[in-house]
Amino acid sequence: MEWYFSGLAGHALPLLCVLLASLLQSLTGFGLAIATAPLLMFFYDAKEVVSIVLLLCVCGNFVQGLMQLRRAHLSLVAFLYLGVLLGQPVGLLLYHAASSDMLKLAINLMVLFSLIVMRMLHVRLRISRGNSVKAGVLAGITSVTTGMGGPPFLLYIAHTKMAPEVLRATCFVFFFLCNITSLSAHALGGYAIGTAFREFLYLLPGLVLGVLLGNLLYDHVPKTWIRQAIFVLLVTASLIGCADVLLG
Repeated sequence: MEWYFSGLAGHALPLLCVLLASLLQSLTGFGLAIATAPLLMFFYDAKEVVSIVLLLCVCGNFVQGLMQLRRAHLSLVAFLYLGVLLGQPVGLLLYHAASSDMLKLAINLMVLFSLIVMRMLHVRLRISRGNSVKAGVLAGITSVTTGMGGPPFLLYIAHTKMAPEVLRATCFVFFFLCNITSLSAHALGGYAIGTAFREFLYLLPGLVLGVLLGNLLYDHVPKTWIRQAIFVLLVTASLIGCADVLLG
């Protein structure tokens, strides 16, 4: 274990990014993947970031999804997941064709688009089997290519009349299924995830500490201020990432 603890010191900055992202998610419900991806790209190759983010999200959603399974809207999850299965082959082809710079630019642009749309628009979409499959297809494509299946899903479901506890549980279950399938697609597609898994092990303490700290601080931190801080941080990080690709 000595090699592990000595390695943690060399991962201090990315570990701090994961801790911050998981803390913000724990306090506000904001997507872990959207918060983590643009920050980790300052330290890792974009394609490696996708696998690391998927590993972090699978771990983060597994326990919560298991605990909230009875509250989840499982029939909705089933049709969304059908769409994920249909969309992931397309996403894997895009992931294979894209260079690291193209992927980095796509991830940062997706984060910017998602932040702006979720902040400024309140689009209400009708929940139906067909719309669920379509949203799942988009989530499957974006999950396997960028590690972020959240934006299409959240834009579809965020403004429904579903009870908050049901919505929360449905998110946990869907994201776990979507992310574990994307991770499996990477492995079956011949992409080595061994290096990403090693980095994930170094970053895992940040995920755990962030969630625990967020639960402790939840009743004492002003949520409006935190949401503003998240928005400014991620917009800044994404703009820097885009500029780095376009001007580099």
